[in-house]
Amino acid sequence: MISTKNDLRIALTPLLAMCLMTGCSSKEETVITPSGQNTESKSTPAATNNVIDNRKASTAESFSADDFETEGYLYENSIGDSLYFVIVKNNSKAIVSVDGNAVAKDSSGNSIGAGSMSINVLGPDETSIGYFYFSDVSGIDSVEYQLNYSKETFYKPVIHNLDVSQVLNEKNVTVTVTNVGDINAQFVEAYALFFNSDNEVIAYESRYITDHDSEIKPGSTLSGQLSIYGSDYDHAAVYFTGRSDGSSSKADSSVTDKDFTVSEYSYENSIGNTLYYLVVKNNSEYDAAINANGTAYDANNTVIGAADASINVIGPGQTSICYFYFDGCTNIDHVDYQMFYETDLYYEDILHNLAVESTVNSNNVIVSVTNNGSVPAEFVEAYALFFDDSHNLVYVDSNYITDNDSEIKPGATLTKQFDPYQAFTDAEIYLTGRHSKH
Repeated sequence: MISTKNDLRIALTPLLAMCLMTGCSSKEETVITPSGQNTESKSTPAATNNVIDNRKASTAESFSADDFETEGYLYENSIGDSLYFVIVKNNSKAIVSVDGNAVAKDSSGNSIGAGSMSINVLGPDETSIGYFYFSDVSGIDSVEYQLNYSKETFYKPVIHNLDVSQVLNEKNVTVTVTNVGDINAQFVEAYALFFNSDNEVIAYESRYITDHDSEIKPGSTLSGQLSIYGSDYDHAAVYFTGRSDGSSSKADSSVTDKDFTVSEYSYENSIGNTLYYLVVKNNSEYDAAINANGTAYDANNTVIGAADASINVIGPGQTSICYFYFDGCTNIDHVDYQMFYETDLYYEDILHNLAVESTVNSNNVIVSVTNNGSVPAEFVEAYALFFDDSHNLVYVDSNYITDNDSEIKPGATLTKQFDPYQAFTDAEIYLTGRHSKH
């Protein structure tokens, strides 16, 4: 059993194989749901740490249904839909893709739903996850499904290249993933299944763990937080999907960390979330997009959350803002983050065209923004950071300052009010915005 309190272990447990062979590359299964006679073991983690598989699996032409182990878990969400998660382990030496079709049945054996699933690529000894989604279907008693395995020749497997650690906190599982391979791991998605003590799925969350290119590049490490809301859980398991086209790339080297100055401010709101703001100045000669990945730690240096932040574009000499939203995380001691930069952009900087005037009153700040340029300023958003006399951040209010077209048109001035709802000593205003290249 995986502990629910800050446990870095990834336990490997055997998968329960329930196979009815129907051919050399497919199998059909009838799976008893957790409400029936389910004796399945707890979930197998997504990746085994520190394993790089250099076998030439492409030479392994033959495989059968017996080469794959599966286990399934039913989950019914709060709006009356059901998901049936299927964990698949590849015990062959082949690289395969997986697709499946399923029928959901009630206790009388009537068909009440149908669904399909797929896994793009699954390499030797890899374990991954797929799910059947039964829309507007509840009260499922059993699921009958058939999985088909086909040799995959385009996508390369990447799960074996993911070195994964996970920390189980009260309200989330935070994963840290390093690509230890030599190709880009693309569209890596983590799925966390949260279980009660009866090994029933009571919640799940999924999210992509990737950079702005939808990749984890060779040698890169990224973190992600998978949260559970309103429930306590007994144990959890994390699985991954992902693929690669075989390419290997490096980050944009036109700008680096030394080209940016960053000020950091933390604010914990009244509902138990922490927003960690980065005020960024671009000291380079390039327009740049910024994507950041942050990991939150408590005073014991234990990981308690993770989040992403981004700035669409920031021009030379300009200052803008982004923030990490650590959902359900409080008492953060420090945040470690890395920033990724891109200079070949779809957007161009608009901040250099914007003139800002602010009036600080005793109970609010009035902000006026004028577009002195010749093109519209799109999606301009202002952030008012309110500080006490020790320059601690006590509140943040943000709002778009735009017209009905989500713009500030050339020559126009727009004004908004920002409210702190508490005493403050000083306020600072920062903008984000962009102009689309046409």
